[in-house]
Amino acid sequence: MQSVILDFEKRVEEIEIYFKHLENIENLDTKIFFPHKANRKIVEYDLELIKVLKANLFLLLYNLAESSIKQALLELYESISSKNLLYNEVIDQIKKIWIEDKHNNFKRIGNSAIFEIINSLHEEVIKIQFDDSKISGNIDGMKIRGFATKHGFSNSTPWQGKKGVKMLIVKTQRNSLAHGDSSFTECGRNYSIPQLKEIKSEVIVHLRGILKNIKTFIDEEKFAV
Repeated sequence: MQSVILDFEKRVEEIEIYFKHLENIENLDTKIFFPHKANRKIVEYDLELIKVLKANLFLLLYNLAESSIKQALLELYESISSKNLLYNEVIDQIKKIWIEDKHNNFKRIGNSAIFEIINSLHEEVIKIQFDDSKISGNIDGMKIRGFATKHGFSNSTPWQGKKGVKMLIVKTQRNSLAHGDSSFTECGRNYSIPQLKEIKSEVIVHLRGILKNIKTFIDEEKFAV
């Protein structure tokens, strides 16, 4: 899990560098300087380009969220599976995931088969795999809360993250851009630098807190009884 957190912090650093550059462009009347051109040309940033750069921040933030949560959950599933725990040795949340994963065909089998499965559950070794298709394109604060409830790790994060509510904005704008529902300039014109800074900060704080919670859940083996 430590590698997941290190990757997260590396991506955060890249986002901070990007945002600092974006902030300087808009606030300091920045110009582009080409020192090796014959006329040492200086060009002002196009206002439309600044809007595009603003919108691109939503892509960076969403990619941060999706990649870090997916990696963390994969790490969690691998950790649980590596312990070779029996059904009765894991918490109820993991039992439900195991039943959903292995015995999701109860509706299609007879009562006799169901009876046999129930009687043998205590002998089954928990081996689960995370379906990352459940995460693609739909990560926001509500989805993360759902993952926390489903798996049993804490969803409590520092108050500065505001419970991840800004992640809905990030997901919505990212999907709108990815699906072509709005252009980058249309998206970027709707947000000021202070607004983007607030969104960025709250999302990063919340995600960092969630990753810390998952790490604790794994390190302390809270998935086991």
